[in-house]
Amino acid sequence: MHGFWGPVTSNMDWCEDNYAWSHYVAEWWNTWSNVPWIIIAVYAMYKSNQAFAESSQPPSIRRAYWVPLIVFSGSFAFHVSLTHVGQQLDELPMLYGCFYFHYVTLRHRRGMKVAALGLCGVMTVLMLLFRHSIVPFIVSYALLVIGLLARSYMLMNTYKTLRQSQILQRGFYLYMVGFILWVIDQQFCEVVKPLHLHALWHVFSGASTFYWIQFACAHEFIVTNQGLQVRNIATVLPFTTMGKQLQ
Repeated sequence: MHGFWGPVTSNMDWCEDNYAWSHYVAEWWNTWSNVPWIIIAVYAMYKSNQAFAESSQPPSIRRAYWVPLIVFSGSFAFHVSLTHVGQQLDELPMLYGCFYFHYVTLRHRRGMKVAALGLCGVMTVLMLLFRHSIVPFIVSYALLVIGLLARSYMLMNTYKTLRQSQILQRGFYLYMVGFILWVIDQQFCEVVKPLHLHALWHVFSGASTFYWIQFACAHEFIVTNQGLQVRNIATVLPFTTMGKQLQ
């Protein structure tokens, strides 16, 4: 079924009936499930600038909120259109975002900025060369996520306070729930289609992304001896600030 954006040109068409709700939106639930995280990213950027306007928090961490803003905007573009261009706007920011998160944890090492930019360039070329296959993206994204988790786990175990905060652990659990839902949606589409599990993947992966950014903030506060205080936004998402060390 064709809608406003024409025939499907992406190499992925997810488990949702196309243009079922609107002539302008290819996948209704998969599209709008991105919007909350776009709004939260903008709000988090505002709160971060407000909270740390006079602090020495590294700009690289404060800029991390651009990752979910760009990633979920790209995902919106993909699911609203199911075009090849939309797919690239979704997949490339996901890879770039992972690279940036790696850079945040390794930025003190010489040459990391150049290495990250170089790898992003190589990844972009590969994605364009193999644009008719989803495999390069899946493999690249999986390796980047696994590497980031391994690096974060090592950082967490280096500092007792960071481990006690439970930020990384909870973010990991949320991500795994979302990943399991993504797999179920892929493998058992005809059975679970009414549940819109891919939209729920957006919900859980978005939450885990914000957890990781707060983990990076918490790590920075601890290594610079500024103390750590963990608050909550809407009792769900953590928000780390400088404060008394956790016991």
